[in-house]
Amino acid sequence: MTELRVRKPDGWTTVSFPGEVATILVAGGKVDGQLCLTLTAEREDGPRLVEPGILDVDERDGHLLENTVPRTEDGTSVVLDRLLPE
Repeated sequence: MTELRVRKPDGWTTVSFPGEVATILVAGGKVDGQLCLTLTAEREDGPRLVEPGILDVDERDGHLLENTVPRTEDGTSVVLDRLLPE
C-alpha cells in the first residue's frame, strides 16, 4: 500500500492506494468547475487508481510522485494559491 498526505477542500488527509503501485502521476484539471490536481496510480497488476479533488500534496511525500506538484516561488501549490484570497 502507498499512502500520501494530501490537502483536499476540507483539510489535510491521507490517501491510500492499495497494492503495489508502479508510479503515481500528478495532473491538473477541473472537477466540478474548480481547478484541482488529480493523482493517478499506475499498477502493473490492476487498473489505474484515480484520486481527484487534490489541492496539494505534502512536500515530504513528493518523492513518491513521478512528476512534481506545480508550485509558486514560495512553495505553495499553484492550485491552492489560486484559491487563496489576495
